Amino acid sequence: MDISKLALLCDVADTNNLTLSAERMGYTQSGVSHAISKLESEIGISIIKRTKHGVELTTEGELLMPYIRLVVTHYQRLDDIVDSILGLQRGSLSIGTYCSIASQWLPEIIQKYQQLYPNIAIRIREGGVSDVERWLYEGSIDFGFLSWKKNQNFKFLSLARDSLYAILPKGYSIPEEYQKTFPISAFAEYPFIASENGVDHDVSAALAQAGVTPMTCFTCHDDHTIIPMVEKGLGVGLLPSMFLKGHDTNIQKIPVSPCSVRTLGIGILSEKTLSASSKAFIKLSQKMITQLITADNE
Repeated sequence: MDISKLALLCDVADTNNLTLSAERMGYTQSGVSHAISKLESEIGISIIKRTKHGVELTTEGELLMPYIRLVVTHYQRLDDIVDSILGLQRGSLSIGTYCSIASQWLPEIIQKYQQLYPNIAIRIREGGVSDVERWLYEGSIDFGFLSWKKNQNFKFLSLARDSLYAILPKGYSIPEEYQKTFPISAFAEYPFIASENGVDHDVSAALAQAGVTPMTCFTCHDDHTIIPMVEKGLGVGLLPSMFLKGHDTNIQKIPVSPCSVRTLGIGILSEKTLSASSKAFIKLSQKMITQLITADNE
């Protein structure tokens, strides 16, 4: 069974689009169809089916996909271990992360990493906490940047703490005592723009811990959508400080009471199975994130 065909199948499962996967993986569209047909013949099971909107996994394909991803991931890790013997000369990384971490931390870390290891290919996958956790368990990423929460079944390497802030439209009418610290309980009194479940666990956890049911007026899949909606006076929100960096010009940003903080870090399934390229990236991240936070606080 050709590992390249399995890797191609994983990409098709991600994109649900043969043309897009062909472009991403260096095939023609007919080449993708032929490769998957040959793989299905070898396995003896139909794995994908065509729909009006592209392709999707069959029921059998859904059952097989977690194991196929593990095969591909472990093959890549085996390849990376061989590379580590050769001194990190080549290899690949797949990293899951929040959008805020991808924009605030990763550019500088990746820039430095590529200076040290120019032949390591890096793929970034952005999503919410549920996405990053799922990718980690599936084996489709090597490790993930995310926040700590209870009952995570993987090792969590703590990196930094990040406070949550209330965000309001400029000039929004609130009691004077709310101007310095905004009570979390007050989110039950004002139209609240929320993230979908599984996107921003830290916000929903902070509200739940305070026993607050917000007066939700809109729900967004992407936290980036919340800020312009607040700017237009459609409601108030609760977002992490890191996410607001560079996006708080046209809104009020107020600390909440009681103080709510998320812990950011790196999730890994097992240090034993980490490739040399992954270990090098994590070690560099731990060093550089401390420096980045110190620079921000000066």
